[in-house]
Amino acid sequence: MDTQAGRDSSTPSPALEIVELELALRHQDFLQTGFEGAVRKALERIGGTMLFRMRMNGMAGCDWLAAVVLEAGGERRIALVAQPAEGGALRVEDAAASTLPVARIAEAYADIMGRLEARPARGGTRPFEAEGGS
Repeated sequence: MDTQAGRDSSTPSPALEIVELELALRHQDFLQTGFEGAVRKALERIGGTMLFRMRMNGMAGCDWLAAVVLEAGGERRIALVAQPAEGGALRVEDAAASTLPVARIAEAYADIMGRLEARPARGGTRPFEAEGGS
């Protein structure tokens, strides 16, 4: 076991984007901002985007879960931020390696949103843009 990282040496190291999100979350006042606020502020610091958040009610050991997109070097990584039901620090997992059932939903949702944003809608506007908006 790698005692410095607290991980089994056969487990791959997390991506830099995941580590950055974990560090940014540590600097959030979770009690003051709540789960969503803490995740959003951490994402602002590192340039990520929240896809969705959902109440888990203890399923898979989580009370709340957020799916987020992290981009670096032109590559997109989907991550999950979980609030453990038993309390403690927020957990961050790479969706591609996660065993949480929501991981596949997060990846599919991110793919759909990416396709919608890339495709111009009729009239030359992108989906979800406000007409004559700001």
